[in-house]
Amino acid sequence: MDAVIRDYISRELVRNPALLPLENSTPLLERGILDSLSLLRLVVFIEEQFGLVVAGVDVVPEHFASVDAICAFLASRPEYAASAGADARG
Repeated sequence: MDAVIRDYISRELVRNPALLPLENSTPLLERGILDSLSLLRLVVFIEEQFGLVVAGVDVVPEHFASVDAICAFLASRPEYAASAGADARG
């Protein structure tokens, strides 16, 4: 999951090549990688990629501070855990 998210952000949202390669712990908001528009693009990508609905109340800085934070947020979602379990079963 982290590689998919990191690759998307690196490819689609990072405007300054000096910030690459992106690490899972890179502060996305502090470095200006995510702004309001790119955050919405990322949310749409996550919803499409992982089959989740990210509620507006969940779009908070703590959940999108880094790739690690995004992965922790997604892993905490019961519907993600259910779909990940289904994928693991084949």
